[in-house]
Amino acid sequence: MGKISREKFKVHEGVFDEFTLRTLEMMKRKHYFDELGKPIKTGKEGDVYFGYRGDKTLAIKIYRMTSANFKKISQYIVRDYRFRNIKGSLRKVILVWAEKEFRNVALCHKHNISVPYMYKQFNNVIIMDYIFGKMLKDYDLENPKEFFELLIEQLKLVRHEAKLIHGDLSEFNIMVENELPVLIDWGQGMSVKNEADFMELKPMQERDIHNIVFYMNKRYGLELDYNEVFERIENNN
Repeated sequence: MGKISREKFKVHEGVFDEFTLRTLEMMKRKHYFDELGKPIKTGKEGDVYFGYRGDKTLAIKIYRMTSANFKKISQYIVRDYRFRNIKGSLRKVILVWAEKEFRNVALCHKHNISVPYMYKQFNNVIIMDYIFGKMLKDYDLENPKEFFELLIEQLKLVRHEAKLIHGDLSEFNIMVENELPVLIDWGQGMSVKNEADFMELKPMQERDIHNIVFYMNKRYGLELDYNEVFERIENNN
């Protein structure tokens, strides 16, 4: 986990355009982090880096301002009632996307859902706790049934307390820390204000549940029934 040696933040791996550089410099001046480390994870819309503040290890998520999938991101914004009036340039859409992820995670945290604690979002940068665990896809669960039950309880809270749908749930964005699930990557998460919203967004919820049921059945042979799991989450029982 070596640190990137640089004079004021050099452009690194195509992520740090001038706008991002200024954002990082401001956040460092305000002591949200002391040092920027090497990449943890790369993605189509942005990358996650190690960050350090004193003895604390952070994760710093940086959305790209130039190469993001504008069409994909826009559909998750205009369908969310909180952001439906947002229109404009790619830059504006990316900034709203970062704000959306921050707000979704803050809402989850408020309702005791297992998510990384987020300290600050400014422009296209989010600073959060680093999760000392592995992605579900890379982790060998000791008790898959127990883990799945814990995950179902988390998803009930997401649906009925936070009133959100994750929208991109899979073994790639569920972390496992001490055999407990931690839900990450909330930029595409959608708010469900009422039944009409849910009916519009139901395919996203169905896809999320299908993904986790399919994975757990294939990896661990649990023989979970998709319809039963969907009803358990939807009926909160």
